[in-house]
Amino acid sequence: MPGLLPFFSGTRQISIELTEPVVILRGDVNTGAPSILRGEVELVLSKPMQVTTVSIDFFGESWMLWPQNIGPKIMKNIHEQIIHEQNLVLMNTNETQLLVPGLHHWPFEFLIPSSLIETIEDERAKTQYYLQCSIQKHDTVKLRCRRNILILRTFSWVDTALDSYAFSPLSVTSDRQTDLCDISLCVEKAMASSGTPFPISLLVTPHSKHVYLESMSVILTEKRAYRLPEFRASRREENNMKMKLASAVNMTDFLDPDDVTLRQLKRAITTLNAHIPIGNMFHHKLLFDLPSCVNLNHSTNFNDISIKHHLTINMEFSQGTEVSNEDTCLNAQPIRYAKVYLQIPITILDCRLKEDFSLLPTYEQAIHDTALKEEVSNEHVMCPCYLAYRQQNRRSSVRQEWSAIKKGYPDVISPPPDYTSSMRD
Repeated sequence: MPGLLPFFSGTRQISIELTEPVVILRGDVNTGAPSILRGEVELVLSKPMQVTTVSIDFFGESWMLWPQNIGPKIMKNIHEQIIHEQNLVLMNTNETQLLVPGLHHWPFEFLIPSSLIETIEDERAKTQYYLQCSIQKHDTVKLRCRRNILILRTFSWVDTALDSYAFSPLSVTSDRQTDLCDISLCVEKAMASSGTPFPISLLVTPHSKHVYLESMSVILTEKRAYRLPEFRASRREENNMKMKLASAVNMTDFLDPDDVTLRQLKRAITTLNAHIPIGNMFHHKLLFDLPSCVNLNHSTNFNDISIKHHLTINMEFSQGTEVSNEDTCLNAQPIRYAKVYLQIPITILDCRLKEDFSLLPTYEQAIHDTALKEEVSNEHVMCPCYLAYRQQNRRSSVRQEWSAIKKGYPDVISPPPDYTSSMRD
């Protein structure tokens, strides 16, 4: 005879429904505003059940992998710890309460401080958050339900500007002067999501004729530091990724027939001694491809799991006249070289934050997954986790609207009429 299980999915079902499936922290760890995680616990019963306590907990855990053990005296390869915990009692009665068959729901809210570390999904270290609900029955049997929570962090320069006048701008400009030319390089976005286009404006003003661009390299460096202060253990890793050039746009007001082509610029990035003529002025907007989330993590401010990024840009210029058959060696000028080295710190955001929140979708795009697939297919770089994140947000909005209509909320707004039909009227 099979044993009796304390939970039968056919007679009762417990679930955690969230108002927003993702928690987005805005601003810095020290100056950002807190966020709210709200939702409700739903219990569907097909027969009466006696309940004494309904509670929900919010946990945050960190996980680290140490291939060579944590230390010489600690033979452990994995370290886990609780980094955040909040408890909330939704219903507590001294006596058992009888719940009738039907739908029962208990709303809840958690205040998420800005100092909380966002979700980290590195291959060597992770931070994850989840909600755990438990319902205590009269016979000391608990019904449990768990749901993972994704916490992302984004930085808004508007919020920083309201707090202080000395906020850091989104762009970073560096100027260098050499014997051959003056270079002005502008990183238009010091904060960008992985898998998105990364624009760099380059202005080169030569001091004389016959100045050439020999080579250029843009390398993204990721530095990772893992620490366990209680065990005095630490480990550092570094990864260099060479960025690929996707396109280039001439930013000058006039069109030069001898303008540098995209093929020539790619040759300068991939090879040495490209010998590309600069002309009177070189002003181009170079569009590079940031690596996807498969090879790139987002920047963090967690002391135990620290991930930082910076760009390293190397350029080499030359100046000298070409020697023809009619010229002699006495008329030829020696070739001079000038090297430029730049290192610019940047912030990499999570790949799921690549969406432009200033552009609002239409009502049909917000409720249909077909419009989502067409929109994502036009993205510059697409990763699977970003597509799953967008589909989760769209489905969650439809589920919330449908549940609100079923409950008869008066503040549910019906969709607006079609614009073309109103114009006909």
